[in-house]
Amino acid sequence: MRRIIELKKFSHPALLMARAASTFFKNGKGNLPDITIQLTSACIEEDVVKRYQKVCGFEDKIFIPATFLHAYIFPLHSELLCQPEVQFPAPGLIHFANSIKQHRPLCFGEIFSISCSFGNLIAHEKGQGFEVLSYIRSGGQLIWEEESIYLFKGEEGIGKVLEWKQPTLSDQSIKESWDLSKNLGLEFAMASGDFNPIHLHPISAKLFGFERHIIHGMWSVGKILSIFEKRIGKSFELTVSFKTPIFLPQYVIFRHENTEDEFDFDVVDRTQEKPHLKGFLRRL
Repeated sequence: MRRIIELKKFSHPALLMARAASTFFKNGKGNLPDITIQLTSACIEEDVVKRYQKVCGFEDKIFIPATFLHAYIFPLHSELLCQPEVQFPAPGLIHFANSIKQHRPLCFGEIFSISCSFGNLIAHEKGQGFEVLSYIRSGGQLIWEEESIYLFKGEEGIGKVLEWKQPTLSDQSIKESWDLSKNLGLEFAMASGDFNPIHLHPISAKLFGFERHIIHGMWSVGKILSIFEKRIGKSFELTVSFKTPIFLPQYVIFRHENTEDEFDFDVVDRTQEKPHLKGFLRRL
């Protein structure tokens, strides 16, 4: 039986962090519960997004970046994961793939609603994956949707096999170098609200098993969308699979090539042999 939780506002970040920590000893086994989290009335003003636009490179001042909406609604993902029926521990989950469909852009000051729920279990060789599905509606119309795939590391998982396109870039692809500073993780955390310790400082990252801190995968996705925002139009799909972490500071190469309606891209190390992410952006 579906359980619907209706919220009038986001929970305080400190409360969400405490609730997430309380899930640490869950075993990551079992089916996904049929729960929907709803926020019935939300509104984003321009001042809230300015820092995000700057750190990712967006220039459009009329519409809210589609990737910012992932950051904005992420507290609802946390609310969902912290429900007692959920058997996955929130700390340590890996965000390993993400797909956003924007049917039309959201304007500053526009009133909208959000809903988040679980989708399918996802089979993965390194653990159990699962979907979190999110939808934004304005005036009853679906304008934005997202499929976020999370991984609980452990025994090989069961469920649907993820068969998203994994583009291979040719030698003729356009190449752009990114020199990522050691403070980029903190800057993006301040802009997005994602203060996961693995992104902030080498010491806090080592507590979670990383040799040093890594940049948020969704910073890379936002940066990529900002590069194409003037060329892709207002209705598109942006799909990314995260491969290996980008440790900070770091020098990486962004590669892309396009057809009439689609851009294929990846981010690789300076040797162009180790992929950090792969994806595509296409018009709807």
